[in-house]
Amino acid sequence: MQTVLILNPTSGESALATHHEAPETNEERILAALRAHQIEPTVLYTTVEDPGKEMAHQAALDGAEMVIAAGGDGTLHAVANGLLNTKCALGIIPIGTMNNIACSLAIPDDIEKACEIIVRGTTSRIDVGSINGHIFLEVAGIGLEAALFPAAEEFKSKGMHSTLHGIVQGLRTLITFQPTNFTITFDGKKRRRVRAIQISVCNSPYYGAHFRFAPNAVMDDGLLDVLIYRKFSKFDYMLHALSISQGRRDLAPRISRRKIKTIQIEAEPPVEIHADGEQKGTTPATISIQPGVLQVRVPQNTAKGPNMSSPTHKKRAIFQGAVENEQNQEKGPAYV
Repeated sequence: MQTVLILNPTSGESALATHHEAPETNEERILAALRAHQIEPTVLYTTVEDPGKEMAHQAALDGAEMVIAAGGDGTLHAVANGLLNTKCALGIIPIGTMNNIACSLAIPDDIEKACEIIVRGTTSRIDVGSINGHIFLEVAGIGLEAALFPAAEEFKSKGMHSTLHGIVQGLRTLITFQPTNFTITFDGKKRRRVRAIQISVCNSPYYGAHFRFAPNAVMDDGLLDVLIYRKFSKFDYMLHALSISQGRRDLAPRISRRKIKTIQIEAEPPVEIHADGEQKGTTPATISIQPGVLQVRVPQNTAKGPNMSSPTHKKRAIFQGAVENEQNQEKGPAYV
């Protein structure tokens, strides 16, 4: 099998990372595990100029059957971008800080076990989202979430000074942020108005600081999960994050949830938007699903379990989503 390994030599430098081995050690373990299965990959390294997208795309053009991304969610995002709508499968070795995509697909953060899945797993097609033309695998966020992400990046950066600065910056943003008046259009139908602190449009169940914000999100159902945070005080928001970080119940009754294919969001005044933690300007935003455009190696049981949908479940979810949308359209007034 023609295989390319794209390795991020700086992955895992955060104090929050699962792996703390030296980059050389990670590379040795990965190559040893792959060679045990008779896979001898071409090894490439990410750079500031190319975090993985161009290398992955060129590998697919050159006929590679698989490109393995060894790094965190940022590396995975870049490599996946280069493999969209190709016949080349993505293999995942999570050695980053949060590893949300791997967790969402039930891929363990143990190097040898992840390599075992690459070899003995199955290839499935998953969806990606798009916000104003920018691709995301995890989440597109509008409002408080987008405003908080720069602080979150500092929080997980290497060094105590960056971590403390991220905490202070995050608390300042949380305290000063005000709810926003949004106008939302679901699947091109009737416009609705809502006042909220945040709207999250999720492709995966896990994102951010390894939180399971969207437990009903499935990465191959052809739908995005929309979470609208209404009637949330600042204390509620912190309590919600703390609760789900510890695997407890979220504040479900206060979050409006929908499954959609497209959504248009306007805000007055305009607020920040992000895609997988990268700032992408301000509203208005158009967000949509691109179903089945990425091939990825996943465990055999994941392909049949709750992380991935069976064809029957997909049809049922899409039908139920359409029915719910129709019912909501008939309700008045035009508020969600």
